[in-house]
Amino acid sequence: MKISELLQDFRKWLDGEDAATQTPATPQQLSEWDEFFVKIAREVETVMKREMFTPPGGPTYLPGEYIIYLSKSDDSLWQGRKREGLEEGLRNGLSQRARELVGDKVLKTDKIALSLSIDGALDKGQIRVQAVWDDESPRTEVTARKPRTAPAAAAPVAETDDESEKTIIRPKAPLFSISCSRQGDEAVIHKSLKTRFEIGRGSKDLPVDLRLEGDQEVSRKHLLIEKIQDGRFQIECLGRNSVEIDGVELQPGERKDLAPGQVIKLGVYELSVFI
Repeated sequence: MKISELLQDFRKWLDGEDAATQTPATPQQLSEWDEFFVKIAREVETVMKREMFTPPGGPTYLPGEYIIYLSKSDDSLWQGRKREGLEEGLRNGLSQRARELVGDKVLKTDKIALSLSIDGALDKGQIRVQAVWDDESPRTEVTARKPRTAPAAAAPVAETDDESEKTIIRPKAPLFSISCSRQGDEAVIHKSLKTRFEIGRGSKDLPVDLRLEGDQEVSRKHLLIEKIQDGRFQIECLGRNSVEIDGVELQPGERKDLAPGQVIKLGVYELSVFI
């Protein structure tokens, strides 16, 4: 299925089933929606071609999922049924396109999954596509929470004659700390040694600094907490669902100042930053 055929199917969906059976007398001019749909499809196809590989004598491998990052303004335009149609049209068309790209080779990836997210750094019309190879972290599966266990005590180290020659590494002082609790559990303190601290469900392909497991409302990258040069903090919502800061919603793609001690609610989790 070529990009042009993918666009035709999507336009039929937008026009409705009755319009889909009609043949227009003259070619339709591409609307702004059509052009943006084609742009996304081409960006995903480019990433597919770049990421695909075929080991000698083996099948062709492709990432099973693609996260499509839009600007905040573009994301607001693709909501409701339009968003469902965009994801469904891309998923079906690009799954077929993947099979065409490999030709007569065996394709290891059974189907293509896509999801839309927000990148607050993008301007209107800009798109960023992230390929995800991690098949063990489905977008909608609830991951069981791993029990917290106390670290094992270190075994005593016998002194040697060379002990006095070892360099003592002074531990770095944390820049700030984050308190995290889940549904009334005792809070766990996480210390950050860097100015940018990412929070989310995480995966092998999308690592985060603090993993919040077991809640399907939490995106793999959901929050960014950043310490600014003058000692202030800012928080940005990177996920599909909003978060609450002292009872006020922070919508996806929004960024605002964050004061130490403010309560951040994300799904079943509560977090706060302190120095």
